Amino acid sequence: MKEVLQKIKQASHIALLTHHNPDADTLGSALGMFYILKKIQKRATVINSDPLPYNLTFLPGVTKIKEAVPLEADLWISFDCGSFDRLGVKKKRAFLINIDHHATNTLYGDINIVKPECASTSQVVYEMAKVLQLPITKESAICFYTALVDDTGFFKYESVNSRVFEFAKELCELGVVPEEVARELTMREPLAKLRLIELMLESLELRLMAKVAVVYVTQQMLKKSGATKEMGESGLEMARSLATVEVALLLRQEEDGRIKVSLRSKSIDVGKIALHFGGGGHKRAAGFLSSLRDMKQVEKQILQTLQKELGIEKE
Repeated sequence: MKEVLQKIKQASHIALLTHHNPDADTLGSALGMFYILKKIQKRATVINSDPLPYNLTFLPGVTKIKEAVPLEADLWISFDCGSFDRLGVKKKRAFLINIDHHATNTLYGDINIVKPECASTSQVVYEMAKVLQLPITKESAICFYTALVDDTGFFKYESVNSRVFEFAKELCELGVVPEEVARELTMREPLAKLRLIELMLESLELRLMAKVAVVYVTQQMLKKSGATKEMGESGLEMARSLATVEVALLLRQEEDGRIKVSLRSKSIDVGKIALHFGGGGHKRAAGFLSSLRDMKQVEKQILQTLQKELGIEKE
């Protein structure tokens, strides 16, 4: 922690890096840190080259996000990213601090602050800021809270404990209004998303004695619905909510034909499964990008692994 503070003080321009296909935790953590650094008069830039999720455009500072890392940045800090290749930069050009809460993090930083016991990366950043006695602004609190509730499914996942609620309480004391964040995150849904979910539920199939639910998102489905690819997450959660289902599996066709796999679980460690296929994540939520372009082939591979994990001899 002392070395982190020293690096921040010495830096003239800090690049705050977020991962591909950004979510609330990577953006909220980086933007929260941006306002902390701004308060202590440090120059910082938040970086992400992908389109931002429609429901996160309310976050303070979101319009300040840049696509490319400034050449003059002499310190990089990454947030919520398990491996360097997901940062969207080809080569490391500065000292890198890696802040995350994924147990599968590859520890690619010069300094790695990885705390799997935290419910979100924003919690790691917040606790670090408190230890270093850095000022936490209302803007930072809004960003951190948004990251927290999104990563915990509004406090319904196994990562939630008394420490998480204490974190939320302190953010509210800094000015967060939970109802406002909830409204922005969940009550601005585009019609295209509902159309995509309808198509996803039509594709739903139950496997392995109805313990595994499989849903699909193809490029054709995205074009037909007018939705963007991240809008399928709600359909995956609906598949997991089925009474008999232990694991929900989403197979999404990327623009280049590769298959993005997302896993959600009620019981088994899908983070371990994703790691086996070159990805990562948490025990109950993980994913990976397959090099294969045949959905049925990818599905077959994963079902073989899940069959063993679930202790099922045959369908």
